[in-house]
Amino acid sequence: MTHEGSEKFTENEHMGKSGYLFVDITGFVSLVQSCLSKAHRAYKRAQIRKIINDYDWVEHYCDKYTGRRVLSEGPLEHAHEKSTAVCLAQMNYDVVFAPKGIFDRNDKKFDVFLLRDTVILKADLKCIYSKNPDHIAKRIKEGSEQASRIVVNIVSDIEKKVLINGLKKGVERNKLIEEILIIYRGKFYKLPKNTILDQDIFDIIK
Repeated sequence: MTHEGSEKFTENEHMGKSGYLFVDITGFVSLVQSCLSKAHRAYKRAQIRKIINDYDWVEHYCDKYTGRRVLSEGPLEHAHEKSTAVCLAQMNYDVVFAPKGIFDRNDKKFDVFLLRDTVILKADLKCIYSKNPDHIAKRIKEGSEQASRIVVNIVSDIEKKVLINGLKKGVERNKLIEEILIIYRGKFYKLPKNTILDQDIFDIIK
């Protein structure tokens, strides 16, 4: 998973004084909603291509193997967000950081849209350096308040059993969480909540 991709940054000529692009929020939200609808696959695929290609996004990374990109409307605030997004691009997802203007005051402010073929997923990103299972559980619960799907990038050398303990603590009795995407020891796992709570999780995560 740690292969090296090509990387480039868009020039600032399309940005305003704030360093952010002007994004047609109404049009963007309409595109997202159309992708989340029950429309046929060809239509969804075309709409997702529009999200990726019809805006002058800042391109932070393009993977030379998958061709997937990390895009945003402006500078990324945190290095760990970019590193996690790069891992997702290597795992064959286009990553679009959610434009700030799409959120109303009381909305859940998730981090990214993950796009692949006909699928678009809203997700919150967590990069975890700790080896404490209680800390992992806490970060998962924090993330679930923003999105029902969380990307957990484990960058510590935590043992598998301890990690699973933290995952279980984070999802049990948590009605908000639906799925966790885990990057651990160079491997990628897409784990529904029920799978994490099942005993078979010890055979799934390597």
